Amino acid sequence: MHEFGHSFSGLADEYYTSSIAYNDFYKKGVEPVEPNITALLNPEELKWKHFVNEDTDIPTPWEKEDYDKMDYKWQKKRKALNSNIAELKKYSASTAAIIEAEEDYVKRDREQATNKDDYLTKSKYKNIVGAFEGAGYSAKDMYRPMLDCIMFSQGDKPFCKVCEERIKKVINYYTE
Repeated sequence: MHEFGHSFSGLADEYYTSSIAYNDFYKKGVEPVEPNITALLNPEELKWKHFVNEDTDIPTPWEKEDYDKMDYKWQKKRKALNSNIAELKKYSASTAAIIEAEEDYVKRDREQATNKDDYLTKSKYKNIVGAFEGAGYSAKDMYRPMLDCIMFSQGDKPFCKVCEERIKKVINYYTE
């Protein structure tokens, strides 16, 4: 579903902690075209301001520092697990050893997804639309509309309100 969001609706990745993060993917001073991320150049003209309550701070504070510590620790472990799998394949390890390593990776990845979900669902900002720092592969100066969304973290979850609105607009474009 995450990849569907990209291909069908032009949604951006909202994550920023993975090993494929790029702090210069989006040019500074230019608003991204994707509807679900912003450089927040003009908070008064926020792309999704029609969803934001008037008492919501923009940018919207959240427990980012603790989240980052947890997720960067996982990214380091994830890289080691993937390197191990690559080494096993490179040096023609037994199929059983490769499968075992891959299954271990999948198990740990699911555990991390559950940890993220648990962490994010406990936040007082979990159902708030605002401008949460950390999006578009960048930890700083890029913002996403909600704390969590399928475009942000793994797991079995829906699209956020902004992404859902974009998907509906594309469907309407092709059906009307």
